Amino acid sequence: MSCRYGIAHFYDLVPVQAAQVLVQQLREDLLARKLQARMKVAQEGVNGWITGPLGDVESYCEHLRADFPKVFEKTDFKISPCSEGELSRGVKVWESTSVCKLLDRAEEYEALSNCTRAPHLTPEEWHQKLCDGKDLVLFDVRNLYETRIGRFCEDAPGVVDSVDPQTLSYEQVPGFLSKESNLSRFKGKTVMMYCTGGVRCERASSLLCSHLGETAEVFQLEGGIHRYLEKFPSGGFFQGAMYVFDRRRAVRGYDLLGEAQHERQILGTCCLCGSSWEMYQGKWKCGECKMPILICLQCQGRCSHAGRTRCQSSLAFLHQARVAVRVVQAAARSCEMR
Repeated sequence: MSCRYGIAHFYDLVPVQAAQVLVQQLREDLLARKLQARMKVAQEGVNGWITGPLGDVESYCEHLRADFPKVFEKTDFKISPCSEGELSRGVKVWESTSVCKLLDRAEEYEALSNCTRAPHLTPEEWHQKLCDGKDLVLFDVRNLYETRIGRFCEDAPGVVDSVDPQTLSYEQVPGFLSKESNLSRFKGKTVMMYCTGGVRCERASSLLCSHLGETAEVFQLEGGIHRYLEKFPSGGFFQGAMYVFDRRRAVRGYDLLGEAQHERQILGTCCLCGSSWEMYQGKWKCGECKMPILICLQCQGRCSHAGRTRCQSSLAFLHQARVAVRVVQAAARSCEMR
């Protein structure tokens, strides 16, 4: 399949000496080359995506490595095809306090930086460990609306537990890991952490290791689900679709390779009628917690109250417990990259 347009997702935890200067340089550079982008620049690194004609995106990634080597020399650019309608709109490059916000205070980040990150497993190593490992616990550090449409299957041969913290935003992970009842699910087991592209696992793995101690056996998936699906385009042990924060919203392995799809397993369901559905569209969000929700096309045509629909019962406990986590702000941040 010939693909005319492309998208490059990336992150890198690398010291940036003059973040504001780099922001301006990248903004001018992208505009001059007529590419589109969403990019965060922080003192601890960079995170974002770039879209445009596929060849131009590929050459621009090489340009970043060559002309900004202190920041991008070792960056893993995940380049995949997209349609013209899936291109980002305009250029947005801004300075941020973090690559992917997990904690609130600078001293917390400094303390966490002294904790070792979990070692990486390549997609092939990850797949093999799911085949022949023992006492494995899968830990998905993505948000609930992401896990609803795709996840690693908990019935893989070596898996004994699958942990989904059911968060509305990444910043809720520390609260989840602060509870002994949650940590007990990891103790004495081999923990396998994953997220979309890998950036959320970098910080969260350090946090988990700090709770479990030096003897804990914790691994993270190198390159996240994205790289795994490139190696196993039919899905492998991953079921459903991978949620992405760009305009594609949901992709599979064959999408990442620009190849024709085969059978599609749909895990998500419409919040109103319960039919199979996996596309988050428009501004459909839960009227109470503001989380993106799945509404099928047929129900969209019958219901005009986009902001009044309630989540499925899986979120009822969150509503009843009145989780005060600035949910409106968290919903706004759901459009940012991870």
